[in-house]
Amino acid sequence: MSNDSHRKSNNFWIGLALIILGVIFLSDTFHIIRFGRLISRWWPVILIIIGVTKLSGKDSKGGWILIIVGIIFQLTMLHIVSWHFIGRLWPVILIIIGIGILLKRSSSESCCGKDFTESSEDMLEFDAIFSGTEKQITSQKFHGGEISAIFGSIKLDLRNARIAPEGCNLTADAIFGSIEIYVSPDVTVNLRGSQILGRFDNHTNSVEGGPAITIKGDAIFGSVRISN
Repeated sequence: MSNDSHRKSNNFWIGLALIILGVIFLSDTFHIIRFGRLISRWWPVILIIIGVTKLSGKDSKGGWILIIVGIIFQLTMLHIVSWHFIGRLWPVILIIIGIGILLKRSSSESCCGKDFTESSEDMLEFDAIFSGTEKQITSQKFHGGEISAIFGSIKLDLRNARIAPEGCNLTADAIFGSIEIYVSPDVTVNLRGSQILGRFDNHTNSVEGGPAITIKGDAIFGSVRISN
């Protein structure tokens, strides 16, 4: 799917969500629906909807994670399953983290034996799921790409990269994870991220007129930080 098609699809879902929210608020105003009780019971549906919208793009892994998390929360809100039952499954988290560490170690040993990796890619597309990734980009015509930290962390160093003359777009999704992006002081940063119980922060000292990088994405129970 092209970027324009993907953007139109996202705009459609955002528009639909706004219409639904407007109808709900209007119903609450006329006392047709008790909005407070409704949102406290059905708020996990928001996570599920966001997850579904991501399935149509490259970030399908993040979409599935959001859908699963949303379903788990919704089942507890509807008292179909209890947190006590879910709590008994907490060792599964240790198993998943352990598998992620082993996979990461295997990948690191096969690539220079280091956690830090250098890349000259012009376009990025990678995830950090239950793991940590550090990348330094040296591309001389960087166009952007998509990265996501899902229960993991990413450190992306773009200070040695040269932004493409027409600018670049980088999608950064932090879902129960963290992303740190470093750019040169001469790069203009346009931040268009959204946050749901998370943070999207720009701590750069960039000046206007330099090569531009547009960073967008979602910080859902996570954080995305851009600095020099």
